[in-house]
Amino acid sequence: MALPEDWPVLRQGHYPAYLSWERFEQNRAQLEANCSAVLGVARHGPSLLAGLVICGRCGLRMNARYGNNGRGLRYSCYGAAMNYAEALCQSLVGGVLDEAVSARVLQALEPAALEVSLQVAEDLEAERQQLHRHWAQRLERASFETERAQRQYNAVEPENRLVARTLERQWEAALAAEEALKAQYHRFLAEQPATLSMAEREAIRRLARDIPVLWRAPTTTPADRQTIVRQLIERVIVTIEGESEKVDLQVHWIGGHATQTSLIRPVARLEQLSYYPELLRRVAHWHAQGDDALQIAEQLNAEGWHPAKRRATFNASMVLALLSRQGIRCTRRSPAHEVPRQTDELTLHELAQLLAVPAMTLYAWLRKGQLKARRDTSSSHPLWLIQADAAELERLRARRRAPRTWQRPSSTSLT
Repeated sequence: MALPEDWPVLRQGHYPAYLSWERFEQNRAQLEANCSAVLGVARHGPSLLAGLVICGRCGLRMNARYGNNGRGLRYSCYGAAMNYAEALCQSLVGGVLDEAVSARVLQALEPAALEVSLQVAEDLEAERQQLHRHWAQRLERASFETERAQRQYNAVEPENRLVARTLERQWEAALAAEEALKAQYHRFLAEQPATLSMAEREAIRRLARDIPVLWRAPTTTPADRQTIVRQLIERVIVTIEGESEKVDLQVHWIGGHATQTSLIRPVARLEQLSYYPELLRRVAHWHAQGDDALQIAEQLNAEGWHPAKRRATFNASMVLALLSRQGIRCTRRSPAHEVPRQTDELTLHELAQLLAVPAMTLYAWLRKGQLKARRDTSSSHPLWLIQADAAELERLRARRRAPRTWQRPSSTSLT
């Protein structure tokens, strides 16, 4: 079906219609926006880029997926996995990608960027004025040719019928050429964007200063943000470097411009970090110099090293794990030996090593009131001290060996 832009003749309002021309154009724009092959329709979920993210590996569209509670957004490329039973192409946490693109959208809407955009709009307006002058000259020439053909036809004697018929055909051809040129000019005008007035330009500058506040306001819905993004961004191409934390990001803006940047995504395992081998070497180097686990953790944080996912900084336990992976045994500096203890009191980690029980399991028992413990806050590092005499140690070993059953949490408070 030919589009209205391709029709040779278009007369709006000539016949009564069910829809106004403005409503017809709105429906067309909505249908084009809903087409999944273009931008994708704005969704109701919290995802900012649903339908806009393209996999940089296979070129397929990445889907926005949520957890059971509606949170935990991820962008995943599983088209080949669904259609051809292949492995999952790539997947990353959606919040990091949404925040990165949001920052670039707000940057594009900053007053300085808008001033540049307004200047570009003025330059484009100057080019359009030049095109209008060119069209005016073509229309003037076509009108002159029509008028000259008419004068020639009117000047011929009626007796010269052959000449009159020839001049009549020339006049009709000139009229048809002029009408076709006018139709092309009207289509040209319909395709041109509206010119901004001075009041509209000032309103844009004023609103630009409030955009970051409005963007983060609780009254701004995800659908509102999606609509804004779709006015600026055509697609976002994402490529993860292997299984590492590094992500290559290409943002293609409406109008053809593209920006390329990179971002860091959270990963589940330390082994996925691109700097994991260097991290192991640094930890082993400091340990060889005589530093304990806590000192090594402080140096890692001071140099800007970051763990995979659990937290933003390293601690002594994580350093011990890195050393253990290299077969290096190390003890972390702890104030446990400096804290005054009562008889048969052990720290959580000391008890875990003695019973060969994970420290997290002991901590869960402690929170449920199933251990006799007190919290010492006399040092800068508060410690749990657990009362564990011989009888208590035997009870805990028996509890560890017993089959796991469901128990109601105890209401006993910690002392």
